[in-house]
Amino acid sequence: MLKYNLSKIFKLRGIHNPVQFMISKGYHKDTAYRIMNRRAVGLPMYQIEDFCKWLGCTPNDIFEWHPNKGEDPEAYPELKKLMPKSYSALEAITKTIPIEKLPEFLEKVKELKKDYE
Repeated sequence: MLKYNLSKIFKLRGIHNPVQFMISKGYHKDTAYRIMNRRAVGLPMYQIEDFCKWLGCTPNDIFEWHPNKGEDPEAYPELKKLMPKSYSALEAITKTIPIEKLPEFLEKVKELKKDYE
């Protein structure tokens, strides 16, 4: 089943209060709350487009695929790419890098970023 997960992309973008962020972009607080708590019935295409523009991402970054019970993910290689991934390890890694090595770490990240610009 395809589900949206905006919490993940907001966290990756350093937005700690997504509801307030959406309100600042013109969303009503109740709508923002429903979206963030996955109580919205669905996301219209214009909203998906808005999130992609604001967060610098693609729809694939917003959606996750969760196989139904008994479904083999290997049978659906394209959907398998949308299975949830953990990014919390990045935060853990940065906490363990010695302070004097952080500039070097940052330079390596900037090099990787250049590949996607």
